[in-house]
Amino acid sequence: MLKKENSPQARWRGWLLPLALLVFFLALRLPGLGRFVTTDEALWLRRSANFYLTLSHGAWSETFQSPHPGVLTQWAGAAAFHLVFPQYAQVGSPDIHDSQLLRLMENRGVSPLQVLAAGRAILVLIHAAAFLGAWPFARRLLGARVAALGLALIALDPFLTAHQRLLHLDGLLASLVLLSFLAYLDFLRAGTPGALAVSALAAGLAWLTKTPAWFLFPAILALTLYFLWLKRGKKQPRPFSLWLAPLAWFVLAVLVFFVLFPAMWLAPLEIPQTMAGYALGSAEGEYSGPVFFNGAVYPDGELGAAGWLFYPLSFLWRSTPSVLTGLGCVLWLAIASFGQKKEPKQKGADLLYALAPSLLLAFSLGFTLFMTLAGKKFDRYLLPALPPLALLAAWGWVQLGGRIAWLRRAQWRPAALLVAVAGLQLASALSAFPYYLSYYNPLVGGTAGAPAVMMVGWGEGLDQAADYLNQKTDLPLGQVAAWYSVSFNLMFNTQATDVPIALQLSPSELEGLLAKEYLVIYIHQWQRGTPQNLLDVLQPLEPVYRVWINGLEYVRVYHLNEN
Repeated sequence: MLKKENSPQARWRGWLLPLALLVFFLALRLPGLGRFVTTDEALWLRRSANFYLTLSHGAWSETFQSPHPGVLTQWAGAAAFHLVFPQYAQVGSPDIHDSQLLRLMENRGVSPLQVLAAGRAILVLIHAAAFLGAWPFARRLLGARVAALGLALIALDPFLTAHQRLLHLDGLLASLVLLSFLAYLDFLRAGTPGALAVSALAAGLAWLTKTPAWFLFPAILALTLYFLWLKRGKKQPRPFSLWLAPLAWFVLAVLVFFVLFPAMWLAPLEIPQTMAGYALGSAEGEYSGPVFFNGAVYPDGELGAAGWLFYPLSFLWRSTPSVLTGLGCVLWLAIASFGQKKEPKQKGADLLYALAPSLLLAFSLGFTLFMTLAGKKFDRYLLPALPPLALLAAWGWVQLGGRIAWLRRAQWRPAALLVAVAGLQLASALSAFPYYLSYYNPLVGGTAGAPAVMMVGWGEGLDQAADYLNQKTDLPLGQVAAWYSVSFNLMFNTQATDVPIALQLSPSELEGLLAKEYLVIYIHQWQRGTPQNLLDVLQPLEPVYRVWINGLEYVRVYHLNEN
């Protein structure tokens, strides 16, 4: 059991460390927010524009833009429009298309990247609030050293950092799910209504973000039943029956969901039904082309039996040496104590302190299994499982520092070990700056080996291709075609047409693309052969410009015709 220090000085000292971690958290996420655009962000920028428009005109039912539902992301995007382009409330249209939105903004002298960067910054601040809010719960559950190192591993994780800088959903989901889970564990530890309320608030916000957050409800229910089973026959003083806690949690979370989702005010039953039908149908619904995984291309996007390997392999490639080695310490400790561990005899807070590492692992494995059942799979869908594993890895490192005799001989050595682990995590993140998405774990092959296993690239590097073409001041309109053209056009001075997502182009489509002056293609086009007949034509040609990130080629620009 941790020693409690209740003096004001001790409480202030206890917050100095998480505030320092918050500085690192923000330092990695705030710089360069307007540098490049990932694939889906143009879509969420348009949805945010529509969300802002509907809020401005009181068209509450139209705030249901997507069955994801992505409402919290759209609140951030709408706030960005209010700050940077408030006139959109008068000049916008609910039927506007991506290209029309870009033209409207440019005609009004508004930079789309400036609006996007503002929305990203608002989301970073929400992430920061969730990150800081997790500290007291993690400290009470795991101890100050584990909590500090665990939050450091989270703050400095390149994959989490990458997604927590975007106007998107999955990084936000990871932040809110972690806060909700830790706060509920702390409620079970001490029975404080405040912890229950924080958990429910975070859950409601997570439900507003993306449907996989529904996993929280069965997880919370299972945690409660497990704790009641452990405490069977033992009376504990609590403000209300623990049996009612999941119900109170659910009611509060639903209330948050209802209040912040205006469309729910008019259709409180239809919207959850639509979301449920969508979630049961697939992870995100729409077909996004062939999928490359573990050396094979799956034309229909369905991995079949190989899907069971997708998230374990994705974790290995997207993790870091600090986290994997820490989890290795946990495995070593589990093997060393096999056959010795019995049902915990601790009571109250001590019981949760003993069980917390196992519960972190169970939650991550449960969420991973939950996402594996869905047909559509991307590595980012695993993000909510990663922060609990980072905390578990920190627990492994702290246990290692306390069990090795050489480390215990000097009081400073265990702390130095933890600082070194955090430093290694920081080095992992900085090695990929500013394209954190380009980081792949060197323990399993790193950047050089990733293209043989993972589908690489989500738009990083296209900004450099756009900069190159923006220098062509005499380039006629309509003479560029690009992969991910909707996102590319946020960075391109004119309008590029799209390269279709297809295994093969029709003769007319192929002829139309080859008639362009410039053609921009992307790494996972040649990974998955999309479209193969276009790649066959380009194969003998030499690109006029290539974009390399961390030693890997991401983008090729071809000059096809002089006009």
